[in-house]
Amino acid sequence: MTVTDLEKILLGEDKPSEYFENIRKTGEFEKVCPEIYALIGVPQNTDYHKEGDVWTHTMMVLDEAAKRRCSVNFPFGFMLSALCHDLGKAVSTTTDEDGTVHSYEHETAGLPVVRAFLERFEADEKLITYVINMTRLHMDPNIMARAGSKLKKTNKLFDSAVEPFDLIELAVCDGLGKIPKCDDSEEFLLARLKKYKEIMARPYVTDKDLADAGISSEYIDEIMNYAHKLRLAGLKKDDQLRHCIAYENTLKKEREEENET
Repeated sequence: MTVTDLEKILLGEDKPSEYFENIRKTGEFEKVCPEIYALIGVPQNTDYHKEGDVWTHTMMVLDEAAKRRCSVNFPFGFMLSALCHDLGKAVSTTTDEDGTVHSYEHETAGLPVVRAFLERFEADEKLITYVINMTRLHMDPNIMARAGSKLKKTNKLFDSAVEPFDLIELAVCDGLGKIPKCDDSEEFLLARLKKYKEIMARPYVTDKDLADAGISSEYIDEIMNYAHKLRLAGLKKDDQLRHCIAYENTLKKEREEENET
C-alpha cells in the first residue's frame, strides 16, 4: 500500500470503515498498518465511549469525516487525521484506574507514531505537518466549547492550528463518531472562528511600528511576540502599541535589576 492507495481509499470510499474492516481480517493489514491495527481491542472509558474499543471509535470518526471531507481545506490530510487522531491510545497512555479507563495526553503521546506511520508511506512534509498538528490539537476544540472558554483562549487555539476550520470539523467528527454522540460544539466553535478571522483582519502592530515608536532592536523580537498575544486578545492596534511601549520599559527595568545582582 502506498500513500496514493491511501488517498484513493480515504477520498473515494463513502464509508472508508468498510474497507478497513475487510482488510483487518487479513494478515497483511497488521504488517502494512501496524499502528492502525494496534487500535483493535484497546479499551475506552465507557462513560463516554459505549461504542467499544478505539478501533471501533476510529472507524466511526472516519465515516463521519467522509461526510465532511469535501468542505475542508485539505481533504486528504483531514481524512488521515481522522484515521490517526487516537493512535496515542495504543501506546502508553491508556490505563485502568479502579475500573475506569483513562487515556491521558494521548493526543501528544501518539505524535511519534503518527509520524512513523506517515513516513513509512513516504508522505511529504506538508502532509505530515498537517496531520501532526491536527492530532495534537484534536481534543481542544470540544473541551473549550463545553467549557465556554474565553475568546482569547479560542483565538490562541485557532492561531496554532494549520487549518482552523478543518480542526473544528475533525473535533465535530470526533464527537459524532461515538456513543453517545456529542454534537453540541459546532455552533460555538464556528462562531468563535468567525470572530477570530475578524480580529486577525484588523490593523495590527508590525516590527516597523515598534521601530518607529523607538523600541530598541534588542527587544523587537520579544515585544513582537507580546504584540501578537495582544492581537489575539482582541486589542486594537493603538492599544497594542501602547502596551508594547510599556512592556519595553518593564523589560529594561528587569535587565537592569539582573545586572545589579
